[in-house]
Amino acid sequence: MTIEVKNITNLIYSKQFEELNRMFKAFNPLKVLRMDSHEIRHSNVLAWLLNHEENHGLNSVFIEKLISRLVMKPENDRFVSDSRFFLKTLAMKHVDWKVEREKLTTKKRYIDLLLTSEENETVIIIENKFYSSQSEKQLDDYLEYVKNEYEGFTIIPVFLTLLNEEPANDQYWALNYTDIAEVLEFVLKFYKESISGEVFVFLKNYLSILQERFAPDEERLMLAEEIFEQYGEAITYLYLLNNPGIKFLNHHQPFKAQLETIGEEEEQWMKKIYTASNEAIDFIYTEGSLVLKKAFQRFVQKNNQLDIQLYDASKSYPSFIYPEWHRYADFLKNINDKAVYWLKYGLIIFMHRVGSERLQLIIEVGNMEFDHRIKLLEKLEDNGFSIKPSSKTPNSMYTRIFTDQVEVTDWTSIEVVQKAIHKLKASKKFEDHISRINKSIAAASEELGYEPIDLKMIEAKDLS
Repeated sequence: MTIEVKNITNLIYSKQFEELNRMFKAFNPLKVLRMDSHEIRHSNVLAWLLNHEENHGLNSVFIEKLISRLVMKPENDRFVSDSRFFLKTLAMKHVDWKVEREKLTTKKRYIDLLLTSEENETVIIIENKFYSSQSEKQLDDYLEYVKNEYEGFTIIPVFLTLLNEEPANDQYWALNYTDIAEVLEFVLKFYKESISGEVFVFLKNYLSILQERFAPDEERLMLAEEIFEQYGEAITYLYLLNNPGIKFLNHHQPFKAQLETIGEEEEQWMKKIYTASNEAIDFIYTEGSLVLKKAFQRFVQKNNQLDIQLYDASKSYPSFIYPEWHRYADFLKNINDKAVYWLKYGLIIFMHRVGSERLQLIIEVGNMEFDHRIKLLEKLEDNGFSIKPSSKTPNSMYTRIFTDQVEVTDWTSIEVVQKAIHKLKASKKFEDHISRINKSIAAASEELGYEPIDLKMIEAKDLS
């Protein structure tokens, strides 16, 4: 008996694996119907939820919350920089929205979802890209058709994707299925009494599908990480053997060599185990390896010239304070008591995984004391940043001022993820924004009477 067979046996009989596997095996009629894999079925559910006249019992709640989400999404800040447009959109009435599926255009294309409101004089195009790719000029044609058909209306074109794919037309607003899942979770929590038991069960099942694929809950993630830490080699053997189409990278070679030595009986046994629990095994392999945490730690260690002094190498959202910002710690550490913020600075750089193929870097202004926050936002505007009006209100807490993404070809490789982190940090786009942010901090700090601190006083610290 090989070591692999013993390790795999220990894996499948472990309490943690049984618990996670049961989560994925839980009965869901929508999975039986394979609804989770078909774009058209997701579009049908969305059309049903967005239509206030349908029999879900939510009236216009879903469309109202989704529009609010769209407007407040940091990636769409450039579309809502005008305060009048921002407030007008949030104040829309939601009683006359007409929802159409597969709307035929003059060029014989079909718009997935078209929402129109005569009262608001607004049209919303939703192009739903689940697994399919964009066709040439597709988004341009949709926009041209709607502009001709609804002259004088406000047009909001939306590109709904699984993995934050960039639209071919930059006039499209960003939306992804994590947003859909979070809106639906909100609706189910606070509007349960408005809907029937049958509708509630259906929506819970649909939410479960979205969370499994795009927004896994904390319990599943923790189990996956615990299992991978104990049985990582067994999981890797099972995954690689049963996914021959994947590209074998350098860190796969020892596993590949070992798999080439196993007998036919062992191979069939391993394939049988994978077939019985493939969802759980795939999830553990892709989500449980703590690769982002380890890659971030290596990135910090290998970038001495960056001299990162304060950071948190967390498993899902590693973050750090840019070295120059420590000079203005007295200014940036003026955090209000509404919430504890990251590394106790009012400005943070953090990263997180987006879908299965991308890494995102974000710079965000946090919940500083109002006068300090306003002063920093004003200076950021002076240096070319677009700050939406809602960010300047006393109740506003978080404002994203920069986002960027890169592709990650293999989320199981620390080296690949580390290179992606370095690529984000080393980009001209990042450096340009950091330069303007530093100027803004210095100006705001000076106007409020703070003196820069000697950087030699700062001691390196990891708060993970």
